[in-house]
Amino acid sequence: MALGEAITLKRGYDLPSKKRVKGKVPVYSSSGRSGVHNEAAVHGPGVITGRYGTIGEVFYATDNYWPLNTTLYVSDFKGNYPHFIYYLLKTINWNNYTTASAVPGINRNHVHHCVVTIPDLTTQHKIAYVLGTYDQQIDCLTRTNGHLFERFVLAS
Repeated sequence: MALGEAITLKRGYDLPSKKRVKGKVPVYSSSGRSGVHNEAAVHGPGVITGRYGTIGEVFYATDNYWPLNTTLYVSDFKGNYPHFIYYLLKTINWNNYTTASAVPGINRNHVHHCVVTIPDLTTQHKIAYVLGTYDQQIDCLTRTNGHLFERFVLAS
């Protein structure tokens, strides 16, 4: 099936730094979480990827968030499990969908034609659970390595 049959990608919203009001709502740019604001543009959970600049990174927001205009976000999951869609979008070769210009960009209309396989909802939950468990283990090991490195450097 075409990706556009499984989800709808939409361009993020303008929010210049000078117009941001400090709050608790994460703001996402094409390179990930890049600040906070006092109001959300989109209700979570959400999946965000770079539209201009950084291409190929995919981010998952558990709560409400603000996707900047340099991003694409999933505006409609069409009944699919958001956490599975996050992992699915990480498998796409985004460079196949970039426009030829000085700053690489993604045309969402082209990405919507990407052919993907979407399993049933139960299988989506199982896949996301397993991959999420691995991500948690990787995060834990990364933090542990950081603590060990700090101890080693401080002890030297």
